[in-house]
Amino acid sequence: MSRQQFVKVEPGIRVRIVIDDFTDPWRPAETVLMLHGMGQNLEAWRGWVPYLARNYRVVRFDTRGFGESTPPPEDAVWSTERLVADIDAVMDFVGCSSAHLVGAQSGGSLVFAFAARRPERVRSIVAVTPMVVGTPAVPGWLKQIETEGIQAWARATMAGRLGSGATKEQVDYWVDNVQGKTPLSTLRGYLRWAPQVDVRPDLAHIKCRTLVMTTAGSNLRSVESVKASLEKLQNAELMVIEGDAWAPAAAYPDVCGPAAARFLASQCPEIER
Repeated sequence: MSRQQFVKVEPGIRVRIVIDDFTDPWRPAETVLMLHGMGQNLEAWRGWVPYLARNYRVVRFDTRGFGESTPPPEDAVWSTERLVADIDAVMDFVGCSSAHLVGAQSGGSLVFAFAARRPERVRSIVAVTPMVVGTPAVPGWLKQIETEGIQAWARATMAGRLGSGATKEQVDYWVDNVQGKTPLSTLRGYLRWAPQVDVRPDLAHIKCRTLVMTTAGSNLRSVESVKASLEKLQNAELMVIEGDAWAPAAAYPDVCGPAAARFLASQCPEIER
């Protein structure tokens, strides 16, 4: 079954979560918590759910300000610490002391930061093209948003996000229903925070097993730069996906989802593969 709820993470701010749970009710199930990237919402993980929800309780949530979560006010201060605290609040709400964390792009940044600060709450990590350091393109994105509007920015960046294989229908859906619906106040705050992100100091403190996914042909980050940024990460493996999307979690769910399921099963030997 799937059910939607809202979690109060601080006064005036609620985040939307969806719990997908098709596990056997007579057997205990571990939790997988999924964090999307910038300009997305929990629907970015839709294609992963069939691969995970039979064996895990899957918790997807809209980061504050995105999807149906509360947009913070214009003067809100965005910080890694505040977004990490939101993860704590969601985990407390769903009643899990620890979980497997899956994060894409800036969601990958938060997964790494959370694992370094709350190691006892993280069983393993799947990071899909994680933003280890701030993206150089971000200041240009904000300027484009302010001058041309959110939907124009969404359409202009969609080829890079979803890759050259995306269909017109797929691009239109993402522009009209996902990225293009992000509130302006959210993007202004988020894009002030994102260029300052640098989770490299956190990586050496992460002890759990980690799977990092990236694409061979992304125009945002090369495979070599991903390897270099992750050199301090212990107990990790890198999976390179053929393709040019820099958001492969959304572009290639039928590649990423099964790979994540296999990785998680290796952490949970009681799961039938």
